Amino acid sequence: MKPQELYEIMSKIPLFKGFNIEEIKEILKTLNFQIKNYKKGETVFFRGDALEQIIIILSGTSKGEMQKFNGDTITIDYITPYQLIAPAFIFGSSRTFPVDLISTENSKFLFLNKDNFLNAMQKDERLLVNFLDEISNKGQLLSKRIWFNFMNKTINEKVLSYIKENQKNGYISFKPSISELAKKFEVTRPSLSREISFLCDKGILTKIKSGKYKLNCENL
Repeated sequence: MKPQELYEIMSKIPLFKGFNIEEIKEILKTLNFQIKNYKKGETVFFRGDALEQIIIILSGTSKGEMQKFNGDTITIDYITPYQLIAPAFIFGSSRTFPVDLISTENSKFLFLNKDNFLNAMQKDERLLVNFLDEISNKGQLLSKRIWFNFMNKTINEKVLSYIKENQKNGYISFKPSISELAKKFEVTRPSLSREISFLCDKGILTKIKSGKYKLNCENL
């Protein structure tokens, strides 16, 4: 990756919000960093691996998974470009990856030296505030998910809640796929597909194309 391309990408990363490209160049001079490429399906980290660097996804997507004792997997989260990986586990007493991190497409990751980054945060309050915001946002998202699973017990409740929270202008896309959402909801794919078909039969959803539906709010 060319330096200018990296600077432009970093200017879009929330961790560097408020910094212009020239300032980002100066910060990078103080940070020992690496860029690593991972292929689709490759495991980036396993649960329990030591988390010793600041890691940001630059391109591609990855997912965090946990495996049950019976071998089934649950998708915990999807990581999209510009996100900081596991910010709440970088410092503290348990500095290890909480889940397996698997690349779902060819991806690039930026690795920053933690000690150098800590020094940079101490020198520039903007960087410190951005880092704290990242931790807070992740914590708030986790709280919402716990509440989601606590309040929504049945498949029907989970699907309707997902639709209400993710619909845009009367349309809903089940992303990234029905299979992955089924893992997130902790149900089987056929069960989730049947529930979506049931909502179509009731007139709540109208299928537009694969994975995309029109929401008929009057039938909710």
